[in-house]
Amino acid sequence: MVHRHARAVVSVETAAGRWAVADVTDFRQFVLTGTSGALWRSFDGHAPDGELVDRLLAAYPGHPASARAECRALIDELVTLRLLEPTHRPEQEQADDAGNGAAR
Repeated sequence: MVHRHARAVVSVETAAGRWAVADVTDFRQFVLTGTSGALWRSFDGHAPDGELVDRLLAAYPGHPASARAECRALIDELVTLRLLEPTHRPEQEQADDAGNGAAR
């Protein structure tokens, strides 16, 4: 899956690795720090989530075995909180590039 920051969300890096995130529709506010902040910063609407997690884990070679599952749980939570929204699935993009996909 590919995600981007939701359109109703604003965020700002307040200090190195610390992100203040707010949903402007209902004024909910969150702070993401450390690796959570680094993962948040990486959502661009183009790279698949798995690729973003791989890059993050490569930057922290001593991560625990549970890190991949924890990243997936964070992504799921950000989606549940409506802070991330899906853009498209990678296989859809490949079909579109081949001329086989429906117009978006």
